[in-house]
Amino acid sequence: MAFLRSRRALYLFLGLYAAALILLIPIKSLWVDEIIDLNGVRNADLRGVLAFVPGNAGGVPLGYLLDFWMIRLFGYSVFVVRLPSVLFTVLTCLAVYILAWQAKLRAPLLAAALYAVSPLTLRYALEARPYAQAACWSAFSTVVFLSLVRKPTLGKAARYAVLVALGLFTQPYSIFVPVAHLIWVVLMKRNMRAAGLAGTGVAIASLAFLPWYFKAHSVWQGAVSSGVRFFVTAKDLLVIPHELMGTGYAGAALTAIAIVVALAWSPWNKDQKIFWILCMAIPLILVPVADSYFGYFLAARQMIFALVPISILIAACVDVRGWGWVLPLALLGAMVYEDVRWTRRPGEGWQAAASQLKGADCSVFVPSGARTMYLFFEPQLRVCDENTLTTAGTVALALSPDQYEDVYAEARQKLNRAGFRKVADVRAADPRIELYRR
Repeated sequence: MAFLRSRRALYLFLGLYAAALILLIPIKSLWVDEIIDLNGVRNADLRGVLAFVPGNAGGVPLGYLLDFWMIRLFGYSVFVVRLPSVLFTVLTCLAVYILAWQAKLRAPLLAAALYAVSPLTLRYALEARPYAQAACWSAFSTVVFLSLVRKPTLGKAARYAVLVALGLFTQPYSIFVPVAHLIWVVLMKRNMRAAGLAGTGVAIASLAFLPWYFKAHSVWQGAVSSGVRFFVTAKDLLVIPHELMGTGYAGAALTAIAIVVALAWSPWNKDQKIFWILCMAIPLILVPVADSYFGYFLAARQMIFALVPISILIAACVDVRGWGWVLPLALLGAMVYEDVRWTRRPGEGWQAAASQLKGADCSVFVPSGARTMYLFFEPQLRVCDENTLTTAGTVALALSPDQYEDVYAEARQKLNRAGFRKVADVRAADPRIELYRR
């Protein structure tokens, strides 16, 4: 047990974990969301990046600016743009260890390991997206907040305000973690000095965010309105237990049992138990409420902040004498199993598909807006229009996934009417590529 509390073990774990993540960076090609984000960053100047960000619903600048500066400093590569997510994930594991140590867990390193191998953590540790960064700011804001409660000072309040602001400028839903902090310090601790300093820190961070909010809000609304408006239903809420832990409903049930065991039999006092319940529950409740209000679709990644308290609660089972190790180790094994399955699963093949389009005289994209996915990798690709179709000998039809079959059929009919006939399925996997000749 002493090994799981030693700094040497912590440093060894963080080093090995960082090395493993770095080795895993190239195993998946870029996902569609990464391509969309990087399209607005890779060849833009600073002003162009800031103009692009609000076009994504809820878009805030810090994650995009980090990609921008990484590309400017080191040049573009998948490794370069994904490396920050790796580093932020490793730092979050450090924050989880610190929180577990402060909570006087017998095995704080187990809490860090549970967070590290969570399938949701692993996925966003290997994506050029801002969720790993947001989770890091959120976790360290909790570290500073608990220090502030123990010994309130202006310096700690200032650090807390900075971390909350960094979270807001990375992922606005990170504000739900400070909301949990404030509820707890007011209702449970009744420490008015700490509550005042923490509340002031959150207020200052929110005020710093308001200029961006007012600038971007109308564009956000336009981005949501231009697409499908989503309404969160009871069925949609099933995504939380199914995907948050990455182990399906069985893993979610095991997690719930572990949390109940920790709350019922761990040696924590009432204040500690309620603190971790609030840090877990507030994001899980308010994220669906916010998505429903804004008409945005619900996704487990929006609740990545809840994985920190969940990991600590699961690790707290070890403090239950006798069989307390069983549940954490079972969940650890289940998550590692799902991680292995995910790494072996093929990723999205946009880059491979783009390369296969080069042999055609021009390409037709379905839907037409998907051409940016292919042009990101092969900017010299020719897009078919009325003029190029009349002179083209071969045409590639790029069929992006998640479209209705009649949309594909309409594109094929247009090519047939123009005198082209299908000669080959160049790529059968999504996105599909079909080759046509006269």
